[in-house]
Amino acid sequence: MKKIITAIFIAGLLSGCAEHIAEREGAEIQVVPVTYSLGVSIKKGNQEKAREQLDQYARSHWDKVTTQMVSLIWYSRDGKKLADNYYQYLLGQGVDKYKLSVTKGRHVTDEKPFDLKFETMVNRAVVKVCDYEKVGNYGHNEVGCYSDGARWQSMVNPEKMLRGGD
Repeated sequence: MKKIITAIFIAGLLSGCAEHIAEREGAEIQVVPVTYSLGVSIKKGNQEKAREQLDQYARSHWDKVTTQMVSLIWYSRDGKKLADNYYQYLLGQGVDKYKLSVTKGRHVTDEKPFDLKFETMVNRAVVKVCDYEKVGNYGHNEVGCYSDGARWQSMVNPEKMLRGGD
């Protein structure tokens, strides 16, 4: 009998010290489209100035131009000519042809907004702000909040993770 009471006492001591650890939940993520665009107006057939604007914009956003979808939307005959030339230029620079599109823009009013619009859409992951860890609250905070948030924010194409990796 003494051995049984001793065994129960030792088991109670060992199991009584275990702390409850909450089950881990996945991160809450929102993927938000962000559009970068440049509208170019061509002055009296002077395409060199418009081409310089496009070159400067593409250089400053090169990481987006090479990894995301790029749309060249034209609204005039001069805009179409510039869009076709710039499409060929981007292909020559190594941009994937499946990430480029040249389309005719529709304007609601009789006035055209621009001759050409250079547009890039980037999907960004927005994650919740993690709570600070508190001493003595082990197991009560979300485990992995920082690492999950950093992983999602570092992705170039986070939308592919949501669609099953297309």
